Amino acid sequence: EFIFVLTQRVFVTPGYSILGVSVGISVLCLPMYIVAEKWQEAEREIQKKLKPEIDIIKSAFKGDEQYLLISTYYRQNHYHPVYSLRSSLGLVIQIPFFIAAYSYLSHLDALRGISFLFIRDMSAPDGLWNINGFSINVLPLMMTAINYGAGMIYTRGLPLREKVQVFGLGAVFLVLLYKSPAGLVLYWTLNNVFSLVKNIFYKIKNPGKILRILVTLLILLLICYVFFFNSASLKKRLFFISALAVPLVLIWTQKLLAGILLPASSRLAADPGSRTRLFAASALLLALLMGWYIPSAVFASSPGEFSFIDTYSSPFAFLRHNVCEFSGLFLFWGLCLYFLFGTKVKSIFAMAVCGLSLSALIDTVVFSGNYGTISNIFLFDNPDTLFPGMAAIAANCAAILAVLIVFFMLIKNNKLRPALLCMYCCVLALSGLSVYHGIQIQRGYSEVASLRESDAGAVHVLKPVFSLSKTKPNVVVLMADRAISGYVKPVFAEAPHMERDFDGFVYYPNTVSYGMHTLFGAPPLFGGYEYTPRAMNARNTLSIEAKTGESLRVLPLLFSGAGFQVTVTDPPSANREMISDIRIFKNDERVRAMNTLGNYRALWYLEHDFGVNTSRDAIMRNMAWFSLFKVCPVFMRYFVYDSGNYWNMNRFDSMFTFIDSYSLMDFLPELTDYGATEGQVIFLVNLTPHNSVFLQYPSYTPARDVTDKGHGEFAGEGAYHANAAFFHRMGEWLEALKTNGVYDNTRIIIVSDHGANLDAHIAGDNIPVPEERREAYNPVLLVKDFNAHGPLATDGRFMTNADVPVLATAGIIDAPKNPFTGNPLTTTPKDEGVYITINHQWAAYHHNKNTFKIADDEWVFVHDDIFDAANWTREAP
Repeated sequence: EFIFVLTQRVFVTPGYSILGVSVGISVLCLPMYIVAEKWQEAEREIQKKLKPEIDIIKSAFKGDEQYLLISTYYRQNHYHPVYSLRSSLGLVIQIPFFIAAYSYLSHLDALRGISFLFIRDMSAPDGLWNINGFSINVLPLMMTAINYGAGMIYTRGLPLREKVQVFGLGAVFLVLLYKSPAGLVLYWTLNNVFSLVKNIFYKIKNPGKILRILVTLLILLLICYVFFFNSASLKKRLFFISALAVPLVLIWTQKLLAGILLPASSRLAADPGSRTRLFAASALLLALLMGWYIPSAVFASSPGEFSFIDTYSSPFAFLRHNVCEFSGLFLFWGLCLYFLFGTKVKSIFAMAVCGLSLSALIDTVVFSGNYGTISNIFLFDNPDTLFPGMAAIAANCAAILAVLIVFFMLIKNNKLRPALLCMYCCVLALSGLSVYHGIQIQRGYSEVASLRESDAGAVHVLKPVFSLSKTKPNVVVLMADRAISGYVKPVFAEAPHMERDFDGFVYYPNTVSYGMHTLFGAPPLFGGYEYTPRAMNARNTLSIEAKTGESLRVLPLLFSGAGFQVTVTDPPSANREMISDIRIFKNDERVRAMNTLGNYRALWYLEHDFGVNTSRDAIMRNMAWFSLFKVCPVFMRYFVYDSGNYWNMNRFDSMFTFIDSYSLMDFLPELTDYGATEGQVIFLVNLTPHNSVFLQYPSYTPARDVTDKGHGEFAGEGAYHANAAFFHRMGEWLEALKTNGVYDNTRIIIVSDHGANLDAHIAGDNIPVPEERREAYNPVLLVKDFNAHGPLATDGRFMTNADVPVLATAGIIDAPKNPFTGNPLTTTPKDEGVYITINHQWAAYHHNKNTFKIADDEWVFVHDDIFDAANWTREAP
């Protein structure tokens, strides 16, 4: 898949990608084929040597006597009949690659409807000839002809048995592939072409020299094509060129490299036991590092995000899959290859795998990198952080080089015991850390499982979970995580019915949040001005966890104390958990808390016939690539990440994470009933706007293939599509409230904890905020009061999302006070301006226990009109 995607990035046409896969796999397998040829040739020589005596025995004896005499003759010549299987090694090598190619190319959507040369559709049999309505597939016939041509050259002078085997195998592939997609047949045809060329090379003088020249010319042509004709960015083109230059350098420096490596490898050759142990320990280190340690560190940080995914309940199911993959790659296949070659290659192989494992360990542990928020399908919140500085690259390369030189000198000076001891220690240390991660994962999974058992909303059944009263006042506060204020007017402008749906709403564009992460933006939204970052730091006798928990309970306690029935969903960052810990409300009467994230995903997929939910597949695939990402040097990680594609032909983007939240919004009318006899207050947290996905215009609904992204200014922005989807589904719910007679007696507040650091220039740039845009600090704030009507109005007053508690309680609760501090809820702290933070540490564990770790230059003072750059000042409180 990697070779396919890489070739397509260079040449665009999928047909050339199949050519790239064929050439790439054939070149990678060439050393194995060479070994197979040597073994087969050795088998032929032995059979030729033994044949005269075997023929005499067969002519003179029959039955058991013949068998015993031949067996004795074999023993005398140190030969066993099982050795004859060596002649089939070439076929055995092909089988795994044939299975992989058949599995991948037979169902590849990228080939559907794509023509190449004389092939009309590479996803179907070619059907080039049509005789009296009978279609004949020509490509399999061409494949077989080329295969027979290669076989005739290869079997010249060989016994009839081997000729029958080669030509019979060609007939088998003709039968197997005759009705297969043309893309798969093309791949196997190109493999046969490569085999034909290989067999011709065996018959000429100095094949190595000619091959070196031809490969050099091919690489130089590719470098010229990539540099002058490829449409990728200069950075990616230079990366491609660098990758192509590596084999070029190796080809022409092989003698120099051999002169450096052979002295050290000779030490390993003299001690085969230590050599094998060094190789096995290195392979085990790689399998453990990439299979368990790296993904388990991510899982341990938030076990709930990897629990109850599709049919997998426990995160350990994903880890087992990853361990199997990398154990197979490094241990099973690694040892197979190791024992396939001779002493000299084994020694070099052991040194190479040892160096690879040490480099991987250094990159993972010492140069792990800080790349911000990562989703459960291993996509980063801000990929720009993947670009390292020259100092980081130099330090990374110097560290790897230093360690490799030390190990090389140890091996060269016959100090194998210290080298082995170091490898054993690394394996043991990784094993201990992996066990520790496993304990953390199990503990977190157990907590999530217990929450689901006590959470009625966790059952995947579409039944009402929210209730509103037709006779009593209701209040709905909907926190739309990461909703962007500047998108509101464009969304309403392109859908005139939105004015009717949002009847009576007031839009406050001049609103600021206290940070660009939920950690800073959610506490003041729920608890008011006593929970801004500055105010929380002033109360330094309580932990951040405790103060966040207080903020989430302020309004539920006030409303429940005033006689309302309160429902809270997905309280953000409760007890520092990514999956909300609703137990913070377990002692609060008249407060019902539940988690909704992902609870309706499976039902949504079922009802909308959207296809198989591949969240599980996305995690499993991207998890392996993320392990590769972490073990790479820092300068390669941007290219391994591949803008979140991880070199996937069918990209796993944020759609599946998006559906986790979107499904609730889509089902919201059905999830609401209107028979409550008491006043209801709903605090609903939803992450639909948090994602970046492309949806089907004009209703912004998920589609397998988005054919219309719209035509507005932000049609090409995935974040805009997610925001538009949220408002469209919200509008449908508002219409349901009107239909059921609860719209007028319900106050509705739509607010976000923060915006997003997009380069959309919605709110301008001339402010003292480095790297991020003002959109990150400009949250959505829309309010509809009781009995309010009219088109969407705009109020330019200076607001913050800490105003929400006052807006929610106004006219309902007299002189509301914070139940934890006794201080009145008020909006007066913003009158002279507010201090917000541009700190980028999004998780509580990045900070002190009781205070946010915010530097003086990470505070910004803003007042009055946020769209006036003069009102922003970089200063500490």
